[in-house]
Amino acid sequence: MIKSLYLKIVLLFFAAVVIGIGGAIPITMYLFKDRLTQSIQQEYAVRSGLISDAFSRLAPEERDPFLQQLSEKQKISLWVYDRNGLRYAYGPTNELSLTDEDIRRIQSGAEVVSRTSVLPLPTSLHMGFPLQTADEQLALVIHPEGTPNSQLFMILGVLIVIVIAIANTKFILFTSVVVKPLKALTAATRKMAKGDYNIRLQTKSKDELGVLSKQFQQMAHEMSQVEKMRQEFVSNVSHELQTPLASISGFVSILQRGGLDEAEQRRCLNIIRHESLRLSRLSENMLRLATMDSNQLPFHPSLVRLDSQLRRIVVAAEPQWASKRLNIHLELPKTTIHADEDLLSQVWLNIFSNSIKFTPEGGNIFIELQAEKGEIEVLFRDTGMGMTEADRKRVFERFFMADKSRNREAEGSGLGLAIVKRVVELHAGRVEIDSAPGKGTTVTVALPAM
Repeated sequence: MIKSLYLKIVLLFFAAVVIGIGGAIPITMYLFKDRLTQSIQQEYAVRSGLISDAFSRLAPEERDPFLQQLSEKQKISLWVYDRNGLRYAYGPTNELSLTDEDIRRIQSGAEVVSRTSVLPLPTSLHMGFPLQTADEQLALVIHPEGTPNSQLFMILGVLIVIVIAIANTKFILFTSVVVKPLKALTAATRKMAKGDYNIRLQTKSKDELGVLSKQFQQMAHEMSQVEKMRQEFVSNVSHELQTPLASISGFVSILQRGGLDEAEQRRCLNIIRHESLRLSRLSENMLRLATMDSNQLPFHPSLVRLDSQLRRIVVAAEPQWASKRLNIHLELPKTTIHADEDLLSQVWLNIFSNSIKFTPEGGNIFIELQAEKGEIEVLFRDTGMGMTEADRKRVFERFFMADKSRNREAEGSGLGLAIVKRVVELHAGRVEIDSAPGKGTTVTVALPAM
């Protein structure tokens, strides 16, 4: 299988030329099989008549110089036979293709032609004509040393024209092999321009066009996935915005109707404040993700004491985990890395908040620091509810929440782990999640060691 488009085109061109030449030769032979020989024969028949007329008028002693001079000027080989055999022979060619029987036929008044060739051009041509003198009937044999140029040019011209015609036709047919996938790609781009990403390109070639078709189809599939994610993103954003706005609008309407006691008013105002803060956090997280996607997020790496940073995160979140009577277990040896401290704080806060959120009262959360093969690993392990395999694969998608009912008590927007993944990738690290229903969840963040 030829994997280079350039080589394929070159080979197709040579194949077309070879086929053109192979087809042109038999066609030219068919067209000029006897025409050239007949033309030469007619030309020399006229010459033989002139030779015969002049030869018969010459004295015997003048005939030898005449034939010698004629052979040199006309560039032909001459043989003259009488009843006793060869009398005169002139010219560079010594071999004669005519038989004794042919000579006798010529002496009897017949014209004889002996022709051998592999192409329309004769490679050997001997013509015999009767030569009449006053005393006897002779046989004149003429062998031209070359083909007339006009005939040669005509044959070569016809051969070239036929070769070009056949070669071009075959090349056009062969190039359809190349043009066909290009037409398919053009049609596919038109479909994509109209928003149709359901592209199916059938190609078995391994050359550049085959690779391009395969990658184009893969790009169409990825764009289709992006489009689905965009639609889902819009739907999720609308949902996330609509819910708190509806709540705020509803409680404002209740307050406007009046007739509420002071305690009920405070409850309504607290709910409005709570939903407003949730809207603020949502817009802040969306802005942060948009900034990360545009690669415009400020990134200021410095030396960070990772163990100290994790302890500060645990202390800052104490009201949350203490209210659920959770047990926090820390194993944080002294560790220093090169990273953006503010961005990493957001990572640890998001992960730790999830652990607190999904771990039941009285549960345990373990935070560990480990050094592994040039990496620093931070593990958050809890004894919470865990998640299914299907949910585990989607936790980094924006607005995805394993809680299908979107329980508002969780106070989540589904952006926390998406932010974690982007920040970790910004630090050339990786994040992995291991979880199973009822067995808790372990989040592992691996960052390059110094």
